[in-house]
Amino acid sequence: MDAKAYAIHRKVSGAMVTKYLQNGMIPSAKQVGRKWYIDPEKADQELNNALGRSGETLTKIKPKDYIDQSQKSPMPSLAANRAIKEMYAARLQKLEFEERSKKLVPFDELKLKLSKLHLQVRDNLRTIPDRISPIIAAETDSAKIHSIISSEIRECLEGLKTIDIS
Repeated sequence: MDAKAYAIHRKVSGAMVTKYLQNGMIPSAKQVGRKWYIDPEKADQELNNALGRSGETLTKIKPKDYIDQSQKSPMPSLAANRAIKEMYAARLQKLEFEERSKKLVPFDELKLKLSKLHLQVRDNLRTIPDRISPIIAAETDSAKIHSIISSEIRECLEGLKTIDIS
C-alpha cells in the first residue's frame, strides 16, 4: 500500500506518515521514484517499536476529550477568542465609518425627524378643506371640482419638498 493508504490505516495524517518515512522509523518501506510502498504489518511493528509502544495501535484523540464536560458550553481557544474580538472590532469600525460618512443614522434621530415630517404632512392635508370648501361650494361642474381638489393636494405634496428634516 502507498503512504496515503497507510495513513488511513494508522488513522493519522499523510504528513505524519511522510515524517515517519523520512526519519527512517519504517525501514521496511521501499521508495520507488516519489512513491512509497509499505507492508502494513511490518510497518506497524517497526513503527510501534520506534515509538516505544508494544503492539498497541495508535488511536486518534479527539479535541472534545480535552474539553471540560461540566460546563454548559466549551470554552473557545485563545486564538478563537482573538479572532472573535477582531471580527467585532472590524464591525464596529465599519459602523463608525458609515455613521461618519452619513450612510448610517441613529434610529432615535430618524424617528424624531420622521415624526416631524408626519406632523407637517398631516397639518398640510388637514387644512385643504378649509381652504377650498368655499371655492368648491360655488362650483357646479364636477370636472372643475375635481381639478381644484387635485391641484390643492398636489400643491400640498409639492410643499413637502421644501421641508428640511436635517
